[in-house]
Amino acid sequence: MADNGEQNEPIMVGAGDATTDEKITGIVAQVRQDHGGEDLPVVLAKIRERFEQAGIEVDDIKLARLAHEVSGETSEFKS
Repeated sequence: MADNGEQNEPIMVGAGDATTDEKITGIVAQVRQDHGGEDLPVVLAKIRERFEQAGIEVDDIKLARLAHEVSGETSEFKS
């Protein structure tokens, strides 16, 4: 935890042991909780930001799919 009280690392012991897929799943769950149902551009920006913060590289197509899913857009995503 940073001196300013902001959380900038995982709190739970072993959080750093998660696989990349587990981290992606966790980030998507967090974004869904925080921003689910918001407009697609907002969700996409938040997912991209969280992956960058975690140091996880995800291609644009996968980012778009995940954001589409979290935003609740009803139109079908086409890659």
